[in-house]
Formats: sequence, C-alpha cells, structure tokens
Amino acid sequence: MVRGIHSVDRSVAVSQSVRKAITLLRATAEHGDGASVSALARTAGLPRATALRLIQTMEGERLLQRVPGADRVVLGPELLRLARSVDTGAVLLGLAREHLTRLREEVRETVTFSVVGADGGLDVVHQEDGPQHLVVRSWIGQRFPLHASSSGKVLLASYDEARLARFLRRPLQALTPTTITSARALRRELAAVREQGFGATVDELEEGLASVSVGVHGDSGALAAVVNVSGLSMRFDGAARAGAVERMQALARAVEAALRAG
Repeated sequence: MVRGIHSVDRSVAVSQSVRKAITLLRATAEHGDGASVSALARTAGLPRATALRLIQTMEGERLLQRVPGADRVVLGPELLRLARSVDTGAVLLGLAREHLTRLREEVRETVTFSVVGADGGLDVVHQEDGPQHLVVRSWIGQRFPLHASSSGKVLLASYDEARLARFLRRPLQALTPTTITSARALRRELAAVREQGFGATVDELEEGLASVSVGVHGDSGALAAVVNVSGLSMRFDGAARAGAVERMQALARAVEAALRAG
C-alpha cells in the first residue's frame, strides 16, 4: 500500500515538472529575442533555482539555448526541428475526423476535408462518401479548380487584394455553362462568401453537382482547412445545403476550439 502511494507521489511530481518546463518554454517564446533566467522565472511564476534547473535540463536536450557571453536564454534548435516535422494536415484531420463522420451520417452526402498546403493551395486529404449509389467521385490527392468549387471560393475569399489580383490575371476556365468566368462576377461572389461565411456552387464544377464549403481557421485567424459537402443538385437542394452549412459551421467551431485548447 505504501509503495503504491509513493508511486503516485512520483507521478504527480513528474507531471508538475513537465508543466513547469512547458511554462518556461512558453515564457521564452513570449520574450522573442530571449530573456535572463531571472526574467523567465518571474514570467513563469517559478523560483529562480527551479527555473535554472529546468533550463539546464532543456538546454541539454537543445530545447532551450543560452547565448554565450550574455545573460539570455532563447528557444533551441530542437524545437525548430520538431516544428518542421509536424504534419499540419494530419493534426487538423485528427481533430476533425470524428466530426466529419458524424456530418456525413447527418447530411447523407459526400464529405471532403482539405488543408491549406505549403504553396497556399488546397489539398483534399479525406473523403467520406454518402450512402447513395450515385455519389461524387474521389478527390483525394487532387485539387478543386478554385473559381469553380465551393472550397476554392472559400480559399479565394481569404486572399488579400494583391494575391487575388494576381490570381485573376489568368483566364477563368469555363467548365460548365454556369461556371463563373468573369473577374468582376467572381469578386462579387467572393464578397458574398465573406459575408455569409460559406462558399457554394451549383452546376459550376460539373453539371448536376452542388456543394457547400466552410473554412476552419487557426489561432492567427488564417484559413487552415476547408470542409465540403457535395451531392447531386437534384437531391442536394437549397434546403439541404442550408442544413448542411449549419452543421458544417458547428464542426468548424469545434475544430477551432480544439486547436486553441491544444
């Protein structure tokens, strides 16, 4: 019995040490160009001796680094290496996956999840088909034409003026008779996307296909991912699309909250 209590005590002590170390890392990041051990201890709310011991430990793991000849601690190179190895798309999909499955069950149409790639484009990383025999083809590993897809409109609506102007220098290909091919008309459409909080298409990417998309934003407010629901336009009508958008916006809020909590 006593041995079990001691085991719990050690576990609690380790957990507290990890929390203190994380607090110190965050304090160092807040100081940007570095700070003294004393300043970091004050910011983290720790005794200087405790802060120094943790800093020395993390310095050995290259998570923190003391600047030679200066009383200054900065973030270490190992943190940069770890950050570069993070698959942002996998993190976002991990947070969204259960919500996406529930969404597909509720709307009974095809659901896709796209993440903003390193080059600023949208990569479809997940697709769940609806239960019907006639469903949307697989888009995994492909990219939607931005001007003719609801996901693309959400991305374009996040562009600043300079970037949007560069995009609009290229001709907008007509994929169907209802595809938007005028820069002025597309600008009006993107203004509506910003105002209403979602993008929509009917017969613009493919005749007989309708879709709606909602953006997921990161801590900085930048667009990080897009969730999309698509179906045959004769089945996925205006009322069905409105219901889907409401559920998708709830999904986006849930994923954004999980990102902030994480």
